[in-house]
Amino acid sequence: MNKDVVNKSMLAAAGILVAASMAFAKFPSLDFGRSSKKSADVDIYQTGRIRGGPTLQSGEYKVVLNNNSTTPEIGFYQNGKLVAEVPAKLVDQGKKINETKVYYDTTGADTQVITQMDLSGWRKKVVFGKNNGGARSTN
Repeated sequence: MNKDVVNKSMLAAAGILVAASMAFAKFPSLDFGRSSKKSADVDIYQTGRIRGGPTLQSGEYKVVLNNNSTTPEIGFYQNGKLVAEVPAKLVDQGKKINETKVYYDTTGADTQVITQMDLSGWRKKVVFGKNNGGARSTN
């Protein structure tokens, strides 16, 4: 009888381990802390200078939020290469953004100025400006 109880206990423990490993396998990016990196794909349809920063040519970019410092920064990557890094302000929208949009200021300049981005799936819009610190281009 004692042997039977031990066998059943070992079988139950094995079942729990299998169930736990399956649960974690479904969530490989499980993050118990505050995530400091978030990304989105963005199509910039017209060449534009980021307000307070460098000029980006039209094309496809992966936008990556680096929220590790006191000022959040947005990195613009093209073909896996960092082409610009810009300080930004994140403004909570209270709900997830449904559609990616890039906003331009066209007043008083020959070049389009990118002022803001709404990124699909994010809860915060990204606002660029001179008051956000210095931007830099890696070109």
